Amino acid sequence: MTLAALSVNGLTIRDRQGGAIVADISFTIPAGSALTVIGETGSGKSLIAQALFGLLPETMRACGRISIAGAPAIDVADRGKLTALWRRQLMLVPQEPVAALDPVMRVRRQMALADLDDARIDAALCAVDLEPAVGRAFGFELSGGMAQRVVVAAALGTGAPVVVADEPTKCLDPDRVGQVIVLLRRLLAEGRSLIVITHDRRVAAGLPGQLAVLDGGRFVEKDDNRRVLAAPRSDFAREWLAADPALWTPCARDCDMVANALSAHGLAFAWPGRAPLFRDLDLHLPRGAVLGVHGPSGCGKTTLGNVLLGLLRPTAGSIEWAGTDIVASPAAIRALRRRYQKLGQEPDSAFLPDTPLGRQFAMLRRVRPELDLKRDLPPLMESLKLHTSLLQRRPSEVSGGEAQRLAIARILLLAPEAIVADEPTSRLDPVVQREAARLLRRCVEERSLSLLLISHDKALLAAMADRTLDLGSCAGRVIG
Repeated sequence: MTLAALSVNGLTIRDRQGGAIVADISFTIPAGSALTVIGETGSGKSLIAQALFGLLPETMRACGRISIAGAPAIDVADRGKLTALWRRQLMLVPQEPVAALDPVMRVRRQMALADLDDARIDAALCAVDLEPAVGRAFGFELSGGMAQRVVVAAALGTGAPVVVADEPTKCLDPDRVGQVIVLLRRLLAEGRSLIVITHDRRVAAGLPGQLAVLDGGRFVEKDDNRRVLAAPRSDFAREWLAADPALWTPCARDCDMVANALSAHGLAFAWPGRAPLFRDLDLHLPRGAVLGVHGPSGCGKTTLGNVLLGLLRPTAGSIEWAGTDIVASPAAIRALRRRYQKLGQEPDSAFLPDTPLGRQFAMLRRVRPELDLKRDLPPLMESLKLHTSLLQRRPSEVSGGEAQRLAIARILLLAPEAIVADEPTSRLDPVVQREAARLLRRCVEERSLSLLLISHDKALLAAMADRTLDLGSCAGRVIG
């Protein structure tokens, strides 16, 4: 008889009003096996992971029991006993790696806190294609993809028999997605067990074991992953598979290449004491156009977006907003700021943590007094599949995918001329991703909005972008 590495029975999670967000979840994972969980954004997938670690927001309550390797069951309401399982019995790869890393502590020191010695730290970093020197960096110095690989490396280095990975391939380029799948399979070969929460079909197909479909807070389908992917029985699983960006209609549209909302000439940027991330770069972002930017993790995509938005000063070159050089005239940034917005890859950082979301939306009238929230917000919420009840919650009480869609809605309410969107759909399931992408594309066409779209997903860019830039191989190329 195969030993059960992890058993969960009757897990239910309730919100502050007592409503069940997740209801009666039970499963058993044998040693050396995986349970992969897919589901709609906001369906409660990450809450299940948080509940197993005692990390639910204070406004939520959980009941149910968890047992590891046949040990006496623990009540999931007992946060103290759950905390005692960390690292030695349970290891978490969190959905928000940047938030999980202490910004004032070097990476190597943080990995050492997981009981890793120097040799194991070096081996773990190398396993995810990071140089040992990355261990000397602070968390804030890492790109989203590099931070993701650091937390995966930390999980690899520990001996915890059960690893819970929440979107472990988010923000990674395709080659490194495959690399993470190989590493997760290595953990299984070592006899360790996995819970993997993902929106990525490649991950679902690449891991053996069971695939569970979460819909409406319940498992509506749970079976061998090959069977579910080949012949799904649930409506959501069928729609999830059909919404793969590779199946979207490719973008084939000419746009006005004369009227630029944003342009750059001879642009270069380097961190102090380091080689340039990019140099001699010219690009043009016309009104009503989408420029897609892709490239390997750590090549400078997020940095390029921040430079173009005036958040970082380039080491060389000029940047024009509507014909004004903001490098030569930095004072122009303040006057034009509302018209040039960033949609970041860490939506939690876009909101005040202790203020209800509805109140934060009301604050937008300070910068756009003519805004009519009663008229403009409901149709945006509906198009993004967001319930208005979310506006009563604080940011910690919504999922990462819900926070990202709320961030999209907030930026669109500001009526910008240009948006730099950094992995704007990476936290969304394929179904909601398709709806959000359609909304952004419609806004580009109807509002003459300019969109610089950063993504690792080349299929998404093929469907969304008028032109693309491979930042990993652009030595002074002119884009646009």
